[in-house]
Amino acid sequence: MTGFGRADIDLPGARLSVEIATVNQKNLQVSVFGPEAWPALESAASAWIRTRLQRGKVTARVTQAAASATHRQWDHEAVAANLDELSKLAARCGVKLTADGELLLRLAENSRRPSVVLPDFVDAEAAVRSAFEEALRNLVVMRLAEGAALAKDLNQRLAKMAEMVAGMGQAEKAAPVRHRDAMLKRLKDAGLTLDVTDERVLRELALFADRSDITEEVVRLKSHVAQFSTELGQPNSGRKLDFLIQELLREVNTIGSKASEIATTKLVLEAKTEIERIREQVQNLE
Repeated sequence: MTGFGRADIDLPGARLSVEIATVNQKNLQVSVFGPEAWPALESAASAWIRTRLQRGKVTARVTQAAASATHRQWDHEAVAANLDELSKLAARCGVKLTADGELLLRLAENSRRPSVVLPDFVDAEAAVRSAFEEALRNLVVMRLAEGAALAKDLNQRLAKMAEMVAGMGQAEKAAPVRHRDAMLKRLKDAGLTLDVTDERVLRELALFADRSDITEEVVRLKSHVAQFSTELGQPNSGRKLDFLIQELLREVNTIGSKASEIATTKLVLEAKTEIERIREQVQNLE
């Protein structure tokens, strides 16, 4: 699910901000970006995030707050060292180097360093983790609000599915009678007469009824729909719902292969469309 959370980190002489954003994705993918001075931040922050989130593409950034980032100083020693190296290179190449104001300005700009020096990550880790936890709490609140809206939409779609399943079962009840009448009519049109109690007619009707019977599929579909509705109220149910969607689609496809009534076929097509919509929404759930 989508979400966003932010928190500040107050350190001696520095103020940083933590921003965590998530977008929809079936699995969990975490990317962490932070100050170059803290290479250990990525692995530590990834672990903190993974304890709270199970799905989504997560991007976390630790940056200096605006007030801290506006003042940067020229590194005088670095400018002098770079100019010295450049002079040696020019002498080696037989080029006369003129250190005018433009050259000095370029060297100075390239050597700018922030006025704020961050402490070692080990010393700041507790404060950084506290800020990450606050940002994650804010993000989870936003995702919960979205989750409630998604659950409402999914429950409405499940209600439609239940109606479709009931309609499939009802439509196929008339199939054996319709098949019997159609078969007897074809025989009559061909000049043949058979009694409905004839053993051959009964055998044909029994075979047809067995092939077109969708009772088991309807029962399983009703069970899956009920389980799906129950799982919607459970935490971390996204992967279970993925499995139930596969089962729903499998049973509907089986009914489609057995269906002998046009009404059933139409309901199967509608149900498959609804299942795909449900699948898309479930990808957003934790």
